[in-house]
Amino acid sequence: MRYIVTPEEMRGVEQAAFQRGVSSLLLMETAARRAFERLCALLPRGGRVVFLCGPGNNGGDGLAMARMWRMAGNEAAVALPQTPRTPDAQTNYRYASALGIPVTPGIGGRADAVVDALFGTGFRGAVDPESDMGRLIAAANGMGCPILSVDIPSGMDGLTGAAAGACVRADETVTFHAVKRGLVFAARPELAGEITVADIGLAQTVGIPWADELSELLPPRALTAHKGDCGRVAIFAGSEGMAGAAVMAAKACLRAGSGLVTVICPREIIPILQKTVPNAMCRAAEEQPDIPCGARLLGCGLAETAETWRELMRLHDENTPEVWDAGALNLLAKQPMKLGKNACITPHLGEAARLLGQDVADIAADPIAAARALSGLYGCGVALKSAVTVMCDAEGNLAVNAVRAPALAKGGSGDALAGILASLLGQGLRGLRAMQAACLWHGLAGKIAGERCGVRAALTGDVIDCLGEAERMSC
Repeated sequence: MRYIVTPEEMRGVEQAAFQRGVSSLLLMETAARRAFERLCALLPRGGRVVFLCGPGNNGGDGLAMARMWRMAGNEAAVALPQTPRTPDAQTNYRYASALGIPVTPGIGGRADAVVDALFGTGFRGAVDPESDMGRLIAAANGMGCPILSVDIPSGMDGLTGAAAGACVRADETVTFHAVKRGLVFAARPELAGEITVADIGLAQTVGIPWADELSELLPPRALTAHKGDCGRVAIFAGSEGMAGAAVMAAKACLRAGSGLVTVICPREIIPILQKTVPNAMCRAAEEQPDIPCGARLLGCGLAETAETWRELMRLHDENTPEVWDAGALNLLAKQPMKLGKNACITPHLGEAARLLGQDVADIAADPIAAARALSGLYGCGVALKSAVTVMCDAEGNLAVNAVRAPALAKGGSGDALAGILASLLGQGLRGLRAMQAACLWHGLAGKIAGERCGVRAALTGDVIDCLGEAERMSC
């Protein structure tokens, strides 16, 4: 389990360590050592490295790394546009100077790699490209060699991830203790490159959890299991011209492990379901069937009519775990109501905007606040879908899924996720754990499908077909 922290939360963790007697200089040394290890992995045969060091403690990390690189028998040079202003950075400046490491305001000569330690996670605003720092960042980006950023790429806001001005384009970012929120919600995540989280000995855990091990989330499957043990799910989905949504939801539900799935849909699309998802049973919605189940999925491909809303109200039961998606959410936005703690809504940004009566830009600017607002307004769990999905249960507890899978940027992906989540609810998972497992599984399958088929060519059916491989790889 990873954790995502704000810069303020990270400062709180550090202050708690200092109050326990941990030396700030020792903590800087530990952080620099972990980053130095990543630099050694980046350049295993050594070489000339230019260390871009700012005036704060992030620059102090860079100065300590320069010393370590030099003491390992390699060539180091420091670009220091401003005098160090913190005591620990000043100490490491003296250590580096004592070794004769050249210090200049800018980059001089060639480099086999650049270490970026200009700004830390406390950076706000934007770096003017015409400023000294902006020109230094541009020079580093133009060196044509690998760049390792320390904690966060310089120029990226540590809280929001905004990079409106000049920003370092890192090949790898080594961040300390926990993933910083700006790295997760960055509008241009490619600026951070590969993100490595380095342990620096801070035991205290704060922030929003980010599950990265599917095997720790999925329920066990007994050797003696039969279909009646593995979850009964009823899916109210589909309409004329939207049968595919019901197909994908049902397929994903079955692939995710449900023992029995029944699709309630308009009579005219039942032949399509029976042919494309033969493992699922079908009942005509016109018959208003009563399907015993352990979980329901409501909404994928539904016609947004008054008749559909009446059927939703007939099926809705606060005592049964439910997933509300797509058409059901658009109808809910017109007739808001509390769904109950056993329900979960799965809106994308546009649906969330309708549910909250806000602009899409407002939702995108602060998805954590939006998820909390949705949970409070509708009294249920929320999985707010985007490149990074924010989850909030009915009690206000948060989680994040930051597995970026661009192959999922296609119609039908939401139907698959809703089917996976309904399946897991039917198998007994609840709340944040169910949402975390569903989003992680969906994302991992999306990455595999993208690798197999290409991120542009992969279809939702390919993603669903990769759920088994994603599970096996995680076990």
